[in-house]
Amino acid sequence: MVKMRFKELVTRHVSLLDVKAWHEGESKELKKWFGFGFFNHIFVSENGRVTVYYDTEELDKFDEIIREKLTEDLFNELCDYLFELIEKSKNAASDEEIFELYSKMWPAFTIFDELSKHPELGNEYMIRRLIRIRKTTEDFSFLENKLNHPEIKTYLFHKEEIFLIPFEQFIKEKGIEIVE
Repeated sequence: MVKMRFKELVTRHVSLLDVKAWHEGESKELKKWFGFGFFNHIFVSENGRVTVYYDTEELDKFDEIIREKLTEDLFNELCDYLFELIEKSKNAASDEEIFELYSKMWPAFTIFDELSKHPELGNEYMIRRLIRIRKTTEDFSFLENKLNHPEIKTYLFHKEEIFLIPFEQFIKEKGIEIVE
């Protein structure tokens, strides 16, 4: 069996609904901006502490696409869009509306994270704007805090499905290899 390779990249304390918004944002919403999305990542929650594993083929493709498509103009559009979403979130009433806005914020979160880790992907203006955005939004209460949702603390989330099996069993059944 050909093994798929995954790499552990992020660990955070987030809810299942946050995970679903993250997946939606980094798959479908990111694809709207860059023609690419992460559709294959695995979210592993152990008592609410979520570790995210990314498909290495998707990571390589994302790296290529970001280097090719992330321009100052696109970065500015993404930043402006984030502020529009933040403004809209102030009046969001329903869980569905909040979830949708939060999902749409994820492409900005992803690009901001990439620029923070790899400043060579942007120019001096983009880095300065990123720093200003981080400073002005650090008190912004992310939308996940407004969502009312029941909580499952231990699960796997992959391709929009919840699995209630141990991670080791999941990767064995799926033919997945975890790499450094």
